[in-house]
Amino acid sequence: MARIGIIGLGALGSAMAGRLLGARHEVVGYNRTAAKAAALEADGLTVAARPEDACDTDLVLSVLLNDAAVEDVLLAGAPFRSSAATHVSVSTIGVPLVGKLAAHHAANGQRFVSAPVFGRPEAALAGTMVVACAGSDDAVNASRAILEAFGRVEVIGTDPAAANVAKMAGNFLMASAVQSLREALALVEAGGGDRKQFADIVAAALFPTSFYERFGSMLATQGGDAPAVNPFANSARLSGQTAADLGVAAPLARTLAAALATPVS
Repeated sequence: MARIGIIGLGALGSAMAGRLLGARHEVVGYNRTAAKAAALEADGLTVAARPEDACDTDLVLSVLLNDAAVEDVLLAGAPFRSSAATHVSVSTIGVPLVGKLAAHHAANGQRFVSAPVFGRPEAALAGTMVVACAGSDDAVNASRAILEAFGRVEVIGTDPAAANVAKMAGNFLMASAVQSLREALALVEAGGGDRKQFADIVAAALFPTSFYERFGSMLATQGGDAPAVNPFANSARLSGQTAADLGVAAPLARTLAAALATPVS
């Protein structure tokens, strides 16, 4: 069994730690809020007092919330400075930051893989996620066995940033689906129809997937005057920004990003 470090033990990081512990790996975990790490001690997690302690491992997964957290924990603190561990970033972060991480590891002779995931924390526990990973062949090969514990691994390319672009593109599709479903429900309600009935029709006949079933049910019960919160808004904004950076027209991505206009936090 391998010795695995995890930096970031929020909902997803904790689920990934639980999956690895269940497979009898040795897991060393760090979280800025120490209580989240301590909560997993009973399951066998070794709590790391510092991020660098979690890097003294065969492979380290960083599962941090956003760009700011990655900058603060991984780059400002430089926990990999004296470590040769393979680093796998699971975070949904911008392409420029992925480039900074890749350059940092290359300068230190370390392997780096970007591997954002599709799926909720319960899917990580069940091993049914889809992992979009990218990096050099040797880095991907070094991390594949651990990543396969969480689900199906799809290798996107050798440039780590390619995996994050794929994750943003996927989240753009989900942000679009949520927004279009919200507007369709409002249209039906304004015409005198029943929101729940229409959501059931969508999930049964138009888009028979668990995504539309889950979000259709959620949005149908919110009512037309509920706050228009889109859980994929930040990724939609990143998608629009990335399209501009890459010179891709993507008018819908840019329009949706402007409509949701959620700052990166």
